[in-house]
Amino acid sequence: MGKALKWLILPIVLCLIAIIYSNHIINKAADGKTYSDLTEIPHRKVALLLGTTPKAKSGRPNSFYAGRIQAAVDLYKAGKFDKLILSGAGNKEGYNEPLSMRSDLIEQGIPDSILILDEKGDRTVLSIEHVKKTFGVDSCTIISQLFHNNRAIYMAEHVGLNAIGYNAPDSPFLYWRVKNHLREYLARVKAVIDAKRD
Repeated sequence: MGKALKWLILPIVLCLIAIIYSNHIINKAADGKTYSDLTEIPHRKVALLLGTTPKAKSGRPNSFYAGRIQAAVDLYKAGKFDKLILSGAGNKEGYNEPLSMRSDLIEQGIPDSILILDEKGDRTVLSIEHVKKTFGVDSCTIISQLFHNNRAIYMAEHVGLNAIGYNAPDSPFLYWRVKNHLREYLARVKAVIDAKRD
């Protein structure tokens, strides 16, 4: 094997090792802490709904967003939280994720009085940090898709936030599932690197 080929393969191998290691660490941190069944998840005073864009670039509704909204509504109707923090980008490309979530949740019957807006949650790690440091919450339920909940719980553990996750449904569209899961692998590597730096 020539030197040029070795230098080409080495970064690929290192990248794969980092992805596998990060995936293992994050899944282990979240093991037993995520729920998909409303009857099994315990009540927590505070829940955190993680934001995403309401619509795809094509203008079509974002199924990940819709799934998270429905999951939050289901949890509320089941009496699984008292307050709900809506965290996301406050001014991203002309839209506001927390305000959008607030509007859709109120339309679904969730009272505005229990909603708390965090418009500076541009990244998952910021959303998690704000729950602990800005709002003074020590324990919460995170609402997002399973792959995202696992990473969020890992981050929560790192900042001393006792978190569990309620899993919103994944996208019914294969393209979006593949795209987001591939992006998630890279996000997990970054999450582990950031945690090791602190």
